[in-house]
Amino acid sequence: MNHSSRPSRRSRRRAVALTCSVFALVLSAGCAGDSSGGNGKNGKTVIRFNWWGSDVRHEQTKQMIALFEKEHPNIDVEPQYSNWDDYWNKLSTSAAAGDMPDVLQITDPFMYSYIDNGQLMDLKKVKDVLNTDKLPANSMAVTTVKGGLYGVPAGDSAFGVAVDPAAFKKAGVPVPDDTKWSWDDYVKTATAIAESKSKLVGSVLPLYPNMVGPWLRQHGEDWWTEDGSEIGFTEKNMAGYWEWVLKLRDSGGTTSPEAAVEALASGAGIEQNLVAQHKAAMTEMSVTQLGALETASGRATKLLLFPGEDGAAQVGAYTKPGVFYGASARTEHPKEAAQLLDFLVNSPEAAKIGKFDRGVPVNPDVLKAITPELSPAEKRIADYLGRANALKPTPVHKANPKAGPAVPEIFQRLNEDVLFDRLSPKKAAEKLISEIKSQL
Repeated sequence: MNHSSRPSRRSRRRAVALTCSVFALVLSAGCAGDSSGGNGKNGKTVIRFNWWGSDVRHEQTKQMIALFEKEHPNIDVEPQYSNWDDYWNKLSTSAAAGDMPDVLQITDPFMYSYIDNGQLMDLKKVKDVLNTDKLPANSMAVTTVKGGLYGVPAGDSAFGVAVDPAAFKKAGVPVPDDTKWSWDDYVKTATAIAESKSKLVGSVLPLYPNMVGPWLRQHGEDWWTEDGSEIGFTEKNMAGYWEWVLKLRDSGGTTSPEAAVEALASGAGIEQNLVAQHKAAMTEMSVTQLGALETASGRATKLLLFPGEDGAAQVGAYTKPGVFYGASARTEHPKEAAQLLDFLVNSPEAAKIGKFDRGVPVNPDVLKAITPELSPAEKRIADYLGRANALKPTPVHKANPKAGPAVPEIFQRLNEDVLFDRLSPKKAAEKLISEIKSQL
């Protein structure tokens, strides 16, 4: 999923269903040929480029396309864009009809069904056009499958803790040293803020699985085994995470589960986050949302590493792209598709338009070129990713193609059962493993 935005639970469930339906749709499609591309006016080659995102992303991407067409006057790019829900609906339908777009946005784990079905191009076949020399292997780890490369990173992202220094000052609580703080320190900090005279909530209650990955990795595990074939975590460590969540809940340092779940159900975005509203001091989030958070709050925030890194079995932090670009395996114009891909990931001029909307550019030359034009928030994001990478984390393990898309919805449902005491952490961990196995 895209690190830069969080779909609602309904959206996630729909995306999961649509992705899983790809297998059936492909079988019904027979051997229909791609109708993507073609000849436009004046003999130009036409390629289609599909993506999802916000209105801001749409406008930025259209500007990038205009610049690409200026540099490649023999190519016309036909833009097609939509919101998250509609994107996956349209993509599964076009895949079934053998009419995939030439170039498209993709993300894990949803892309794996398209890879397995041979619908995404192995980009190593166009390496003479698409230059990946400056793109870090870690950033392409999840799109490297069975020796093939099926996506190039639109930008790296990460999860972390955003804190409001002004809120900490108001509460009279020092901002933690994230090189040393523990998970217990997180709870103690949230409690101290809530117990101050500031009338602030210490921390937003975590409802998403964003903190689970670092927790598991710090305990020597991950969501999946390295190749994604099996579950990579134990019941003990997953239960341990939920025990920590209950400790945070019971500390009085967060909002109530009822309030947190109500906000989630309403589809509230980062602009409605309690930190943005000056009601809380800490929140976990995708770091590429920092600009939106600060715009909404009118305050500068600080990004902290998740607690627990000091003395952990292994580095929990990781960076990875939330969005990739890929191409149809059946495009009639592989060279032109590769030229667009190369432009999107290697052009400083394109990056100056898109900035960090899809993540921090992974090509170091591109990042260096746009750094003077970055906003203070964007510079803090880049610095945070630099700090996380300085810990030398191992790549996050690939998600299982079949079960991976279902995990966010399963986790969220069971997380709510834990928060409302309908399940114990141990029982929830057992159920999580059982339900994921049923998807396998």
